[in-house]
Amino acid sequence: MRQFHALKIAAKRHETRDSVRLALDVPDELQETFQFLPGQHLPIRVERNGTELRRTYSICSRPGEFPLEIGVRVQPGGRFSEFADKELEAGDTIEVMPPFGQFHADIDADAQKSYLGFAAGSGITPILSIMSTILEREPNSRFALFYGNRRQVTTMFIDDLYALKNRYPDRVQLQFVFSREDQEFPIAAGRLDGDKVREVYDAMCRGTQPSEAFVCGPDSMIEDVTAALVELGMDEGSVHSERFGVPRQSSAPDVADTASGAATITVIMDGHKKSFDMADSDPNIVDAAAEHGIELPYSCKGGVCATCRCHVREGEVAMATNYGLEPWEVEKGYVLACQSRPLSAAVTLDYDKA
Repeated sequence: MRQFHALKIAAKRHETRDSVRLALDVPDELQETFQFLPGQHLPIRVERNGTELRRTYSICSRPGEFPLEIGVRVQPGGRFSEFADKELEAGDTIEVMPPFGQFHADIDADAQKSYLGFAAGSGITPILSIMSTILEREPNSRFALFYGNRRQVTTMFIDDLYALKNRYPDRVQLQFVFSREDQEFPIAAGRLDGDKVREVYDAMCRGTQPSEAFVCGPDSMIEDVTAALVELGMDEGSVHSERFGVPRQSSAPDVADTASGAATITVIMDGHKKSFDMADSDPNIVDAAAEHGIELPYSCKGGVCATCRCHVREGEVAMATNYGLEPWEVEKGYVLACQSRPLSAAVTLDYDKA
């Protein structure tokens, strides 16, 4: 099972007045463990005032580069982000799980593709890694990025993006969109909704036949951008998306009635089996396991990050929310344990199956 490792903060830098970039030093003996695909994220765990905090942050650096870098948007009242902003310093240590996530680019040096990127706010973090890696390792591919923010002063990684434009002037298109600043040209004003996508596509993408699109932002933006791209002719399977934050959750499904009033859950981790009884009142498998002293991997508990992904070997479960798994994963029996409750009297979950 994937586990946390203590990593030292190698450097800390404020990207904007409300965001920080953290560089994580990965020892030589862990660098193979922390290899990643561009777009993946890191589950992070810290303890603050006796309370454990878990968050997931996307990697903004390129694969093979160390230290690993992540971007943190500071949210008012955000316990981890405010801690990272005000207290965390170079030399401090935090616990980090190896990279994970299905939102990523598969790099092919011989590819000749036209990529699109749509990011809102801190959604630029994984797309920066994807974009910079594609430009460096697919020399015949192009990338057009449309990046929405409220104001220029809150735009993360703006220097990195201009550096990519300067380095690959014939292969990069950049279009910033600001919702709370007046702009000289209408195309640069507003939000990345369906109408704006159609506008920028018509102005900058006609005739390019985009191969793939990467979209990262809040729920409504994901839905609007995806729908507009499909309407414009892109195959829905070529539009990859990742939500940030924890979406509003629907109510959890009912647990199937059993003779004992409980379901027996067996988990397989690192070749070992552990079992426990889950009561009707337990909200999900991750929390039920914790009540029995069994720690299962998780981070967001919102059905987004997929840190809790596992395979149902026996039995049946139902998920309340799923934003982290692709349709093909669900079809093959993968579930998010933090969103799952049993529908059968016995369930076996395999964490060792990739």
